[in-house]
Amino acid sequence: MYGMLAHWGILSQAMEILKRLRAHHFIRFCLVGALGFLINFLLLTLLYKEVGWPLFIAQLIAGEIALFNNFMLHNYWTYKGHNVEKTFGQLLVQFHVTSWVAIIGTAVIVSAGVTYVHLHYLVALIIGGVIALGWNFVWSKFVIWRQHDHA
Repeated sequence: MYGMLAHWGILSQAMEILKRLRAHHFIRFCLVGALGFLINFLLLTLLYKEVGWPLFIAQLIAGEIALFNNFMLHNYWTYKGHNVEKTFGQLLVQFHVTSWVAIIGTAVIVSAGVTYVHLHYLVALIIGGVIALGWNFVWSKFVIWRQHDHA
């Protein structure tokens, strides 16, 4: 099997991807994500449990507020120093468009997990958040804040 993977270039492609995933960006990304998760959870709890809003709507709003916080931290900390040839507005729009797929997906996972599987909303939010992590990291690192090398 190793020979087949090497023959097809899959191993070299995988190694190239791993080289491009600089650990410090991923760690920063995860730290920002953890803060965003905490903001999301606290707002979701407030809107869903205390205010009594429908779970799906509460998650969309909590997710959007956490998302904007994450954008600001990514722009000014996680990817600070990247040579990105985009305006602040372009970055914000790209981040929101790609991240809203994860926000809507997480809202569906939270709602369905609570309603049909009878999960606690925190457990459902963790499941949705883990799935969203991979999606958001790939888009953020390799598309939105992709470095441009000038030779």
